[in-house]
Amino acid sequence: MRRLSFLTLSVIFATTVQAQHHHEEDLHFSHPLIVESPSPDTKVRFDYFYRRFRTGQKAIEHSARGEFEYAFRPTFSIEINVPYTFRQVDGDPRVNHADSMDVALKIANPVFKDHHILLVYGIEFSLPTGSDSKGIGSSHVIDVAPYFGAGLKKKKVEVVAFSSVSVPTNKRITDEDATTFGYQLSFLFKPTPSVQPVIEFDGRTGLNGLERGHTVINFSPGIKFRPLHSEHWQIGAGVGLPITGRKDFNTRFIASAFYHF
Repeated sequence: MRRLSFLTLSVIFATTVQAQHHHEEDLHFSHPLIVESPSPDTKVRFDYFYRRFRTGQKAIEHSARGEFEYAFRPTFSIEINVPYTFRQVDGDPRVNHADSMDVALKIANPVFKDHHILLVYGIEFSLPTGSDSKGIGSSHVIDVAPYFGAGLKKKKVEVVAFSSVSVPTNKRITDEDATTFGYQLSFLFKPTPSVQPVIEFDGRTGLNGLERGHTVINFSPGIKFRPLHSEHWQIGAGVGLPITGRKDFNTRFIASAFYHF
């Protein structure tokens, strides 16, 4: 009788864990192009960015970025972003260098999973792997950015929103880096399993220093595909345009390739 009871409890426990794990997987979100995904994932991603600047001197940037994320559990992952940037400013020699590298910890909370809502919070560190002399990233400033977000997953649409506060540390007296409040919003549509149009917004507002009260918001439509209906590969592309008077760029283009394990 005791053996039967122990066996029964073991089966019930295993079934419960499996059901919970399956339910958490139901809240797995497709990754937008600009906005972060709220669900931890194990993936490799490669991005190409093109930016054109027309404020003052005309300039063009090309950036390649590798992103590596590993989910230790369905609710926890670590992500590393490694970018490299080429910049051409009219009248100046072309420069290139590694940009600031990002390391992020992501924790998802499925407390509202019955309402198809996934909460997420974590912290991101921007490390000084850039070059101050070339104006690409920073070789000394460390940005610390705690963030909070939420995702709503429906059959034909996924809505994701994020907010963060980025605090620059290890600054020098001459540095003008400001603390900023960042925000992102994404609407990803799923008319078919292999085609996913996406509309995204990203922005920031300065909280102190010379940037205090200054706001930049960008609008970015794009589209993602699953080539040959692949369960692992996704590719996508989008454009970004500023919709505020202040601008980080005049035009932005992104092309991305994802491989999900």
